[in-house]
Amino acid sequence: MDFIRTHLISKIKDSIKEKQKILKFDGFFFLDSHIEDNKKTINRLNQYCIYPKEELIPLNWYQLKGTSLLDIYSQLKENNVYIYKMLDGKSHKMRIKNQK
Repeated sequence: MDFIRTHLISKIKDSIKEKQKILKFDGFFFLDSHIEDNKKTINRLNQYCIYPKEELIPLNWYQLKGTSLLDIYSQLKENNVYIYKMLDGKSHKMRIKNQK
């Protein structure tokens, strides 16, 4: 494994952990823009794995192309992710507001 890929994966995982603390949530983060990688469409992730659209079996971080990892990190950094959280028995789409 190369240093840059490992470092980027570490930054992605740190960003997810930070957002989980802010939202008090430990589940999937959904990407605003899906990412195409090796004939798979990535639409959600957690701090452990990345999941292709409509599939239950996750992908390994190291299976992704570098550009896909950059796209994921960029979306996390810009808060272009959301979660579904249950409030009063209803599922609501929530996201972190961008600071200006």
